Amino acid sequence: MSNTDAAGDEVILDAPNFIRVYKSGRVERFLRVDFAPPGADAATGVSSKDVPILPVPGMSARIYLPATAPAAGHHTKLPVLVFFHGGGFCLGSAFDAAVHGHANQLAARASAMVVSVEYRLAPERPVPALYGDAWTALRWVAAHAAGQGPEPWLTAHADLGRVHVGGESAGANIAHHAAMRAGAEELGHGVKVGALVLIHPYFLGGDGSSESDEMGMALLRELVRLWPVVCPGTNGCEDPWINPMAEGAPSLAGLGCRRALVCVGGKDPMRGRGRLYAEKLMASGWHGEVGVWEADEQGHGFHLVRPTCLEAEAQVRVIAEFLGRP
Repeated sequence: MSNTDAAGDEVILDAPNFIRVYKSGRVERFLRVDFAPPGADAATGVSSKDVPILPVPGMSARIYLPATAPAAGHHTKLPVLVFFHGGGFCLGSAFDAAVHGHANQLAARASAMVVSVEYRLAPERPVPALYGDAWTALRWVAAHAAGQGPEPWLTAHADLGRVHVGGESAGANIAHHAAMRAGAEELGHGVKVGALVLIHPYFLGGDGSSESDEMGMALLRELVRLWPVVCPGTNGCEDPWINPMAEGAPSLAGLGCRRALVCVGGKDPMRGRGRLYAEKLMASGWHGEVGVWEADEQGHGFHLVRPTCLEAEAQVRVIAEFLGRP
């Protein structure tokens, strides 16, 4: 296609079937969100509902409550996982059917509440501004400590002494930066982040030598092209926002949690970046525990495409066991 449209608006990124971004700021998204309504999930028994976080479009959450939830007022409450979907910072939704199904599985297997955040997307809200939405969501959850806050499911069922943060792909990147901020700032109300779950994290940089198939390498090339569009003014793939292992990046010793789990796919082109993150975290002087789990022969985000395959079920099980530990 031409580099301009009929009105003369220059195209600065064209990822066929995904997204087209124009110099004027106009954005066309072609990857359809397969909206799944909230409600009771017959397969898992998990209930869900949508709630606002800020009175602005695009800033809300879907909350998941497992069937194992104790009655209101019972002394036993549930841990909370604040979760961020993937999509290269510019696509996807917490309300997409695949993301919704995954959240149901996590809530059921981990016996945890999941707060799946619908954050505002780049390039309209670029990196690093969209990281502010993640922090706002975490602070909104924390505001329910001591029975306060606007959402009755959280006040009745959430153990805010066990708040965890996680995400997949770009959402894992967002989760990392939220946990780093939690190491430098207070969430308020005495709430701390306990653990971090990174699923197939979107980290760039390095030599990009992880084994992958051609589809995986094509994805990586698109993500590299996409990065300066979602983060204007970036210095490239060694920018600490996309490469927290880069020289000059904030020390990982400042990560504001006690435990971390990195899940990678054996055929994910960013597998090596996830493993390096875990290695650098262990070597940083951070006083915590980090683990890596790998799904053999699986690509980036495979669990959303094939949620019932053995490896996807194993990944959910590993995350659930990790979240269930003290």
